[in-house]
Amino acid sequence: MKKVLGLAILASLFASPAKAGETFVLNQWTIQQSRTKTNLNIDNVTNSTRTQDYNSSSNNIFIDGKVETEYNNGKVGKVFKDFTVQNAGAELNGSFHEETTTRVWGTINTITNSYTSTHESSAGIR
Repeated sequence: MKKVLGLAILASLFASPAKAGETFVLNQWTIQQSRTKTNLNIDNVTNSTRTQDYNSSSNNIFIDGKVETEYNNGKVGKVFKDFTVQNAGAELNGSFHEETTTRVWGTINTITNSYTSTHESSAGIR
């Protein structure tokens, strides 16, 4: 019985947490490594159609010259000097049609390597 009691006391001493005034040391390493591989195949086709009809027209009248007062045989009259009237016009009609096909294809391969190493150490007295 004394042997059992003695072993129990010794076991409790070794298994018990640190008592006040005892030193402790923590020394911990963590190492992680990972590798990620990606393989992305793409094949994208885009079709677009554009149709445009247009017309444009203009009509302009330009008037230049001057109006003068003229005295003739005692009569007063208005006289147009260097007077010009210009009439100009333009018209544009048309249409535009466009069809476009765009294709993008290929493979995107990526490899990502990650390596992490951490170390934690501490010491003290409790």
